[in-house]
Amino acid sequence: MRLTNVKYKEFEDTPQEWILDGLSLSESNLIVGKNASGKSRVLNIIRALARHLAGIDPPRLSGNYDIEFISDGKIISYQLKYEEQQVIEEKFSVDGEVLLTRGVGGEGLIWAEDIDGIGKRIRFQTPTSEIAAVARRDAIQHKFLEILYSWGSSVRHYYFGSSLGKDILAIFVEKGGEKIDEWDPNAVVALYNQAQKEFPGDFRQILMDDMQLLDYVLEDVGVRAPVSIRVKPGLPGEPVGLYVKEKDLPGITDQHSMSQGMFRVLSLLIQVNYSLMTGKSTCILIDDIGEGLDFDRSCRLIDLLRDKTHASNIQLILSTNDRFVMNRVPLEEWSVLQRKTNHVRVMNYGNSREVFEEFKFTGLSNFSFLEMDFANEPQVEGIAEYE
Repeated sequence: MRLTNVKYKEFEDTPQEWILDGLSLSESNLIVGKNASGKSRVLNIIRALARHLAGIDPPRLSGNYDIEFISDGKIISYQLKYEEQQVIEEKFSVDGEVLLTRGVGGEGLIWAEDIDGIGKRIRFQTPTSEIAAVARRDAIQHKFLEILYSWGSSVRHYYFGSSLGKDILAIFVEKGGEKIDEWDPNAVVALYNQAQKEFPGDFRQILMDDMQLLDYVLEDVGVRAPVSIRVKPGLPGEPVGLYVKEKDLPGITDQHSMSQGMFRVLSLLIQVNYSLMTGKSTCILIDDIGEGLDFDRSCRLIDLLRDKTHASNIQLILSTNDRFVMNRVPLEEWSVLQRKTNHVRVMNYGNSREVFEEFKFTGLSNFSFLEMDFANEPQVEGIAEYE
């Protein structure tokens, strides 16, 4: 199942109101816009919805989602509205057929597969503090809800401009059984250790091959006690972290000694490759992709991520302010955010094809579309100015 459209509102009819017009999404997407246009916020909105549908987070103070997916050629529509942590409205439909609906008070109707041997709609009431798509999950009677849960559970969100776990070591104890939080990008050491157990040899080699494509030529990568720092004694086990052995260096480089850019790439590739190899992710969100990388590596990383997702069923949604990234990703994959006060509208090839086609005639780089505010300029004048 792939996310195809997002509309969102919060704190409606108050000074805090914020509105996102329809954001259309395809297999590979780049969200761009000027500072404070809402790029990170949009990814956070998608992440929040995923955590709601995965049953991780309950309703918050305010949110009004109008979402569309496509699954096996069918249009899946889902609406969810809540205020003050109480669900006010919820609706789920497939190709226009309503299978779940509820309103104020939690009462509603839901399709049941087998009631007295036939399928029919039945009344239900779910506490208003709970989301019915989660609370009513039932693989026998309401199996249609499983696709929402599966999608929500599979979304992964990474902030490339953050440390991505660089300052966090891990301690492995013999007890075992502790589940890794795959939503936590800082748990990368434990995730790598788990990946090595599940895919011995293969995972390490794929990671090294990917790093080499970004001109990080490695002879080894793994987990061990750090050599560049000393940890105070008294812990329940030995702290360990990631390390690499670069071909042109005699010693190893542990995670505390790696450059921030190198570690971000390593951490991101560990997490993305694990999602690909386990089949646990269908949607990957990456905020500020390319932050802190030079031109060449930024371009290579974008190419690598796009190639990986194009060869799989994973949907890739990136955001950036980086000119290198913008110039590398085709305009056909762009979503340009334009914010006026508290209202964000989205310009893309689907709704503004002529504007993008006119821009191509200028011969300017993709970045200039945003830099010159081409979307808000008269196209004929804009072209003439640069001829």
